[in-house]
Amino acid sequence: MSKKNILFINGIPDSKKSTVNSIDKNGEIQWKGSGSTNLVDFLESDLFSRSIVVFDTNSQNNIPKQTINAVFNQIADPDTHKITLSKVEDFYKKVSPYVSFFNPPSLIMQTTRDNISKMLQGIEKLHVPKTVKIQPRSPFDIYAMIKKEGFSYPIIFRQAGDHGGVSTIKVDNETEQFYAFALDGRDYYLTQYVDCSQDSIYSKYRLVVVDGDVFIRHAIFSDNWIIHSESRQYMKKNTKCQTQEKDILKSFDSAIKPKIKDVIQEIYNRLQLDYFGIDCNIDKDMNILVFEINANMNVLINNSREENNPWTKQMDQIKQAIIKMIMKDKK
Repeated sequence: MSKKNILFINGIPDSKKSTVNSIDKNGEIQWKGSGSTNLVDFLESDLFSRSIVVFDTNSQNNIPKQTINAVFNQIADPDTHKITLSKVEDFYKKVSPYVSFFNPPSLIMQTTRDNISKMLQGIEKLHVPKTVKIQPRSPFDIYAMIKKEGFSYPIIFRQAGDHGGVSTIKVDNETEQFYAFALDGRDYYLTQYVDCSQDSIYSKYRLVVVDGDVFIRHAIFSDNWIIHSESRQYMKKNTKCQTQEKDILKSFDSAIKPKIKDVIQEIYNRLQLDYFGIDCNIDKDMNILVFEINANMNVLINNSREENNPWTKQMDQIKQAIIKMIMKDKK
């Protein structure tokens, strides 16, 4: 019995810019792109072979002639990859009647921050702060939108398409001049800030939803409201936070998952994505405050130098869930 062939799709951003990591002896370019979830490199299995195609921003795209049994669209950022997502949508319409297709581009296009905030309102025990998209050309435009939309200070201001705390500030009042930002009509987001700190400590859980099932990737603690990978420097200095994360990871399936599964199921039902991540805060009453939901999160890369780190088990669970999903006949 021949192995299945799974086609993974990546995409060039609308800016047409990417970073070249290396060029091998055969002249093949190894490049690093943003906006595509990096799963294919970590899904080695005897059950299937993997092929990769990169959609570019040209009008036509050459698809290698090969037999494919399923397609996984890895292009995951609707703000930076509008062109390639549109091209993949055309491809999806042609092949989806015949092969399983995971994370259809039309659904990815709906995962902008402002649209997520609209789609997920009214779910019990879930709070998704109001977010609007704006194309300001001056600070006046920003403050006018804040007033028009009924925001209250503080407010999070960030450039669309940036992640990991890049180009993100908290606006406390109308004295902010936005000198660090190019206010030239490009897209930005305004999001209502919600303070979820406990004793001046902030926490962010990264959940991963695969085929409707939820897993935990990690939990990070910080003394700063912006939490990202660099926040682990704070955790290194505060070992009780490391212990707390380990306890959360160990107890997630028994203590947290059963209490949030109905909320996660409703999110899954509304988004209809096969795979996506949720960055959030979960309080003691199992209320979920959403920071971000998309399919573009770093999930399977493990930068830990410790062999016995707490994340390997979590990633293995997520990998196995993805493999199980893509082996199903979704048609």
